[in-house]
Amino acid sequence: MAETGEFDEAEWQTLRQLPLVVAAVISAVDYSTISEGREYKAFTEFLKKAGAKRRKSPFVAAILDEVVEADHDTFQKHCTTVSSAMSGEKPVENALKQVKEAGLLIDARLGKKDARPYKEFILDVALAVARAHKESALPFASPVSKVEDFHIRRIETALGI
Repeated sequence: MAETGEFDEAEWQTLRQLPLVVAAVISAVDYSTISEGREYKAFTEFLKKAGAKRRKSPFVAAILDEVVEADHDTFQKHCTTVSSAMSGEKPVENALKQVKEAGLLIDARLGKKDARPYKEFILDVALAVARAHKESALPFASPVSKVEDFHIRRIETALGI
């Protein structure tokens, strides 16, 4: 089992925060105040339900036990930061850089095989948030928008999956 002692406090904090960062990026890239509530709820429910499937990996179980609590205000703050990209800042790029750095860190410390369950868990967070609402009232509409899908693929690439 990968012990949290393999990571210093700052690294462990980054790995614990990554689910929230990824959820906020996916919510904010296709932002609406209506969908934000649904996406926040999907994120918190996913974290609660992830246990059965994801706890098979001791490392992911440790992350789930200590994942940074995300109250609605914190989630909304992250979404606002990401959606304010028009300000000239690059919050999406900064978040993707954080995702990439976390992916490289976990590969280096755990090896690719042991790191994969964590990376898949992070990707599942993004998918759960993106699927929280349908993009159209039409029955054949995709539950994931094109912009969300684009950023999910960017997250997947950044993680090195």
